[in-house]
Amino acid sequence: MTREESWNQNFEPLKAYIDEHHHLPDKKKVENRRLLSWAKYQRKRIKAGTLDEEKKRMFLELMDSRSKEHTGGKRKIDYKE
Repeated sequence: MTREESWNQNFEPLKAYIDEHHHLPDKKKVENRRLLSWAKYQRKRIKAGTLDEEKKRMFLELMDSRSKEHTGGKRKIDYKE
């Protein structure tokens, strides 16, 4: 299996998950943890500049398609004084 095929085998299930749920997988659900770990690794590769431009574009478009309202189950608390 080539790196391209491997990348696509991870990207497609993540895309399907986000299309269905509109957010990244929950880290507390073991069955989806692999997808979340892969997504985090892609972010790390983008920051390091090691992800090629086409994959970077595809990944960032997918991340932009997520719901901006989902906070992963945690509510942000405003600590204004």
